Amino acid sequence: MDRLQTRLVNPVVAWLLRTPLHDLLSRRIVLLTVTGRRSGAAIRLPVQYERDGDTLTVVTSPRRLWWRNLEGGAPVQLVLEGVVWDGHATVRREPAPVVTICMKAKAPAPPLEFTSLWWRWTRAVTLGEIAGFTVPAVAGAWVAAPGWGMLGIGPLLQAGVIILAGAVEGTLLGLAQAYALRTALPAVATRDWVRATVQGACIAWAIGALPIVLGERMLSWPPAVVGLLGLTLLAAMGLLQWRLLRRQVRGAFWWVVATAGSWLVALGVFALVTTPLWQEGQPAWLVVAIGVLGGVAMAATVAALSGAALVRLLHPQGWRGRLRWS
Repeated sequence: MDRLQTRLVNPVVAWLLRTPLHDLLSRRIVLLTVTGRRSGAAIRLPVQYERDGDTLTVVTSPRRLWWRNLEGGAPVQLVLEGVVWDGHATVRREPAPVVTICMKAKAPAPPLEFTSLWWRWTRAVTLGEIAGFTVPAVAGAWVAAPGWGMLGIGPLLQAGVIILAGAVEGTLLGLAQAYALRTALPAVATRDWVRATVQGACIAWAIGALPIVLGERMLSWPPAVVGLLGLTLLAAMGLLQWRLLRRQVRGAFWWVVATAGSWLVALGVFALVTTPLWQEGQPAWLVVAIGVLGGVAMAATVAALSGAALVRLLHPQGWRGRLRWS
């Protein structure tokens, strides 16, 4: 088990702690770099910690050997909550070795350039939405294929499959957005942002799945009701994300308007791409391929527009400013 953790788990955890998604783990785990006394090599490993001000306490197993490099005191480097710190570590032997680390100085934070933020957001969200939308595209082709996949299972279960696929899309999109957002708004937790994005995606896909369940009965609904459902579909994700942004950004409600508008334009792009290509009787693989093509166009559109809205929200004076985060 220890060998599996060293070879497989630790490298993944160490990589994640150095990314903008570090806060998925960094509340309990720090990436520690120790210099081997004999080899002089850097030993990098993630460890659990308790924090008291600028002092970290790490309890480890006597079977592990890394802590012996710190006996008598030694300098260390650590990545804590996405910030690189220098520190000094000491060890005291108890029933288990206890490492005490005093943090000394952290590396200066680079300036935040808003043009770079837009590019970062656009790239990450485009890739996240492409990966995410592929899942509902495949699920939609699956439930639509007569006599295949769902094997005649009823519309409620078909809608449930679509909503579940939408939750996967929301998870991937939320992770991509949180990755891009971390440098600008580090106080917004990744878990909270992903949860809000998933909830918004589920609401949107549940509304989108209503025609599967209700069929032609929706044609008798008043236009006002249909319009309200459409507005909810567009605004649900932005509204739930706004609940997090309003604690950090003034005028955060504009995010709801901006994201709803971005999705409206992106869905229009999706329709322009896919409507001429989709035809009755096409094989499922072709239906999926066309859907993915439309999804790529939709993803790039919503990423670019929402990224511009984010920059405007964080820096109302325009694109030339920069902020420095401590």
